[in-house]
Amino acid sequence: MRRTTSLIHDKRTFLRRFFPSIVLAVVLASGCTWVSYYDPTTYKNLTELKAEVSTLYESFATSKFDSEAVQHLQLKLRQVYEYEKGKGEKNGETAKQVTIIRTMVDRHTQDRISAGPWSAAHLANTKENIEEAFDIAIRTERLKNKND
Repeated sequence: MRRTTSLIHDKRTFLRRFFPSIVLAVVLASGCTWVSYYDPTTYKNLTELKAEVSTLYESFATSKFDSEAVQHLQLKLRQVYEYEKGKGEKNGETAKQVTIIRTMVDRHTQDRISAGPWSAAHLANTKENIEEAFDIAIRTERLKNKND
């Protein structure tokens, strides 16, 4: 009887000691399936949008405000966001970066509407900020695993 109790105790000790390691190994092994892969469509969308936003911002230094161009760009940003979000949780970081870009563009557009045409210095600073946000998103996509 004592031998049976000892074996049960040893199994419990074994499980207590090694169960966390086993769970961690399973999580890490399954974590390989959580990797997001490079998507050339995302890369194309981001690089094209970067150029369009920069061009729109240059127009913000003029007296004419092109509300149609702003609406067109906002639509494209929403479409890109929906595309990224639709790829699921594995692509959450890229979707979050697109959200940051959308928020920045909306804020900058409101700034242009309320304050009027941008000065050359303000244009340069704002363009640098939005282009850096795009560059981060583009680098993030480029660094993803290539599904060869």
